[in-house]
Amino acid sequence: MSSVGAVRRIRALYALGHFQYEIASACGLSRDFVSDLAAGNWLSLAVERDVSIRRAYDRLGMTVGGSWKTRRWAERKGWVPPLAWDDDTIDDPDAVPQTDAVPPEYTEGANVVDRFLLGESVVLDKEGRREALRHLMEWTALSAEEIGARLDMSGDSAVRAWERIKARARQEGGPVPWRRVYVAPAREKSMGRDDVRSAA
Repeated sequence: MSSVGAVRRIRALYALGHFQYEIASACGLSRDFVSDLAAGNWLSLAVERDVSIRRAYDRLGMTVGGSWKTRRWAERKGWVPPLAWDDDTIDDPDAVPQTDAVPPEYTEGANVVDRFLLGESVVLDKEGRREALRHLMEWTALSAEEIGARLDMSGDSAVRAWERIKARARQEGGPVPWRRVYVAPAREKSMGRDDVRSAA
């Protein structure tokens, strides 16, 4: 498969200042391979490697690394951190990072996520968005598309984020969230009078 998304994810982790060995270890790949991938020397890669890079990106992409040297290297190369990429488009070869966008000023104060869920106009940071999505997926009957619309993302992105949340919970050995409110599949239609009579 195309290496575009994997290259961008590796470079984004460099931009956060993660050590190369740390990235390689998180991916389960050799340091040489990670270095070659970041340099753009691979145009394609196996699906298994792409999956391992996605997992490492999800795990490391929320933390800043301790290597100023890696961060400076990324700056010189023009590589951007994860927040410059949209999860929906990072794999699209035609997508560009949002480097010119004015970074949002995240709402400060206590209970920001709770305030968002209650309808207050607040700006959530990445962790807050994850927390809000988890709550909405777990405790409401809203569809993935409706939840995505509330969080300015597509329904498919909401589903992928939900799967990542569950995967992280499994990895950490904690309780795995699940949809506690029944949501009828889109293809399921309401029962008519004859259907109810036959089911009685």
